[in-house]
Amino acid sequence: MTTDSATNATSPGNDSEGEPEDAPATDQVQESSSEASTGESAATGTGSAGGFAAGAGAVISAGLGLASLTGTSLGEMLKTRKEIIGQIESGTGGGGDQIEAFYGAPWDVAALINGITGLIAVVLGGVLLAALARRADAHTWVKAVALGGAVLGVIGLLVAGGMYFDLFASAPELPQQPAPGMGG
Repeated sequence: MTTDSATNATSPGNDSEGEPEDAPATDQVQESSSEASTGESAATGTGSAGGFAAGAGAVISAGLGLASLTGTSLGEMLKTRKEIIGQIESGTGGGGDQIEAFYGAPWDVAALINGITGLIAVVLGGVLLAALARRADAHTWVKAVALGGAVLGVIGLLVAGGMYFDLFASAPELPQQPAPGMGG
């Protein structure tokens, strides 16, 4: 113990309390090493905020991608509205195809809303992936969630396109009725 206190007392650069004068420099080295390990910069202040925004955007992209597959309340509301409009038109003698009014038009509206939702998910996920591709300080989970959102959005776009163009199931058709007076 006496050698340490003697060394501290005799070494140059000590203040009167026995602590080295360069103590603040040691703190600066520790701060810069912690910044380097987390990938954040205190000078720019964008490391933490950029990571937060990227993470939030990735989660939003994944949510929108999932919503493009399952449907949204907006899509359901617009589909129901289109069904009601079809019922009103057929009830007032608006003519036209009742199957199209009751089934086809609402189905197409739901497909369009799901397709738009999927497109937004693809664009948001793609922009995030492009922005984070070259950043070494980007969190891996953010890239993974953004990729998941983009993939779900693409699948949602494909399903919406199939719904809109009736690729999965054709629109129902009324059976042909015999012409009146042709019975025998």
